[in-house]
Amino acid sequence: MALDREALNDLGFSVTKLRSAGLDVKSGWNNVIPAGMTRFWLDPKSSAHGETGKFFAYNVAEAKKLLSAAGFANGFPAVWQYAGNRYGKDFNDIAEASGQYLTSLGLQMTFEVQDYNSKYITQTSIGNFKGIAFGPETTFTEAGSYPIRLYTDNPKNRGKIRDAQLAKLAVDQQSESNEQKRREMFNEIQRINAQNMYYIPSQYRAATSWVAHQPFLKNGDTFLTTGYGSPAETYPYRWKSS
Repeated sequence: MALDREALNDLGFSVTKLRSAGLDVKSGWNNVIPAGMTRFWLDPKSSAHGETGKFFAYNVAEAKKLLSAAGFANGFPAVWQYAGNRYGKDFNDIAEASGQYLTSLGLQMTFEVQDYNSKYITQTSIGNFKGIAFGPETTFTEAGSYPIRLYTDNPKNRGKIRDAQLAKLAVDQQSESNEQKRREMFNEIQRINAQNMYYIPSQYRAATSWVAHQPFLKNGDTFLTTGYGSPAETYPYRWKSS
């Protein structure tokens, strides 16, 4: 509740400015299932999220009440850590601004921009850190991969979360063939996470991204693929005109 998600969308993706120019910019609030995965994403602003949706709304006064109730009325010191010079300017801007929101909340933040190769990917990314880590999750092409990674004994469970209900839902959705029932499992996973905020969804990649090509690059906007298939599935179909 200390994060202004609409402002972060504007900062990272110029949503308001691009819409005012007439462009169709899609945006939302990421959940533990990202906003772009609309089939199984539960919109925090929707009535389907129920009471737990309130934990996404920007409400500094309520955030301070929660801190006080937990015994941290005067905040606490923490290291805010993320990888620099790796994911692009939009990531860096959102990472820095998110940390500043926590400073405004009253936390005593120390900012640590980590080298991706020597520290972030070898330590922080696998859960070996103290403080608060900010970073993107793998781009999965199947929604079920997110809860398996985040709530089971998967070695990439960065938060080391151990919640029996979430672990069961994560496993059970794998064998559920009824799409509506499976969707409700995902919805429940997102509600439970919101109630506890085991993982706090960030606004990185929560709006339309834009890519520009030089005129000499041909076929640059076709053969697009999701996940990590670009080098093999996309790039071979592009060429430079003479």
